[in-house]
Amino acid sequence: MITGIDLSEKNGKVDWNDFGFGDVNFAFIRATEAIDRVDRNFKHNLKAANQRGILVGAYHWLHPRLHVGQQVELFLDTVSDFKGLLPPVVCLERYRSSLDEMEKNVMTFLNHIERFLNIKPIIYTSDSYWKTYLPKAKWGCDYFLWLDKPGSLWPTQFWPWAGWTFWQYSYQAKLPGVTNTLGLNYFNGTQIELMKMVVQ
Repeated sequence: MITGIDLSEKNGKVDWNDFGFGDVNFAFIRATEAIDRVDRNFKHNLKAANQRGILVGAYHWLHPRLHVGQQVELFLDTVSDFKGLLPPVVCLERYRSSLDEMEKNVMTFLNHIERFLNIKPIIYTSDSYWKTYLPKAKWGCDYFLWLDKPGSLWPTQFWPWAGWTFWQYSYQAKLPGVTNTLGLNYFNGTQIELMKMVVQ
């Protein structure tokens, strides 16, 4: 499996020259959240990772009770160019809503991103969150799954996915050059398969 990290401004300003990026093959970096939050370290982290040959993906924390179109616009405007990046990610974990509102707005966000970019996004979520707030969303398996499941045991399958593509197995890790704890991830495939996911 291929190892990677995930970062946001809560990790502080990363000194990319200090930490051992030889084992970091990809990095998911927060770009935006809700309708008005742009990660202040996104541009720095994106540029630094690219300079070191680390594949990067940008993610957005979706707030299902806020205007979806504004969230799509904020995300697209902040990232600007997805060429050369891993597919965009929608993160589903932090915010709650009714089941009907959740499914409607998650689908709307995904459809907008796919229509604008002609790319299928990645869904980041946990099994407990999905089962609680999207229990009937069988369409989830149409998207790559980035699974939030800290621990050392191989995650079990959960509906509607047959398996995971990325697995965040820790979010309390420490690396040189990173002030605060960060997330560690596996990609369930080879380096060649990971490269094939890059947006052309």
